[in-house]
Amino acid sequence: MSELQILEIQIKRELSKLKNLLSEAEEIKNKKASNWNIRIGGSILHDFYTGTEGIFEAIANTIDKRIPTGTNWHKELLNQMVLDIPGLRTHIISEDTSKMLDEYLRFRHLFRRRYGFDLEWKNIKHLLKRLPVVYAAVEKDIKEAFELPTSS
Repeated sequence: MSELQILEIQIKRELSKLKNLLSEAEEIKNKKASNWNIRIGGSILHDFYTGTEGIFEAIANTIDKRIPTGTNWHKELLNQMVLDIPGLRTHIISEDTSKMLDEYLRFRHLFRRRYGFDLEWKNIKHLLKRLPVVYAAVEKDIKEAFELPTSS
């Protein structure tokens, strides 16, 4: 089995896990603000971006042979996935998908650096409600980049 075949299997597996988060988000997104709901919603959003970023890291490691380093490596990795790299690969995600994901990256940063009770339910709820649209864009872009079947 080639490195690329293994990567494709990993991507399919990770997309399946990300899709599972949609049902978790659906369960909580219309609930009232509470410390528990803030923490649960924040964890779902954190998992979503971390899982997406894991796919990008695997692609950067396997195909690009370059994972960014330094303090802004998360943002640089997201930007790297928008690039067409001649002779290597086409873009993995579109500019539009990157812009949507950037909001989740920024939330992930907040989630890791603040206490749960310092987070705002309104912002978490907004991101939870948008999650199906963002997931659909991520899935579509990645599957097109790897010419994977679009049926899940």
